[in-house]
Amino acid sequence: MTRRALPVLVALALAACNAEAYDNNDAELAVRQKAKEMCSCLFVMELTEQECAAWTRVSPNVAKATIDRQNKRVHAVALGFWAADARFDGRHGCVHD
Repeated sequence: MTRRALPVLVALALAACNAEAYDNNDAELAVRQKAKEMCSCLFVMELTEQECAAWTRVSPNVAKATIDRQNKRVHAVALGFWAADARFDGRHGCVHD
């Protein structure tokens, strides 16, 4: 690769990052999915935490869930930057906050 081609490639890559497109990235989708699916598994389907951990595992498994059983909530974090919460609502099941 020539030295002149590298700045052009970097500029194109940066421009692609700012392009108007789908707002949600993969990590954001992964963390929201983990929170809602773990909440549904625990509080709607009433499975064990081990069963729900296996049921919500994806590859790569980038999101980790923290469970608040008393308030029937799940908080998930992906890659240390993205976070999402889901709570059990007796009428609608688990919903995102």
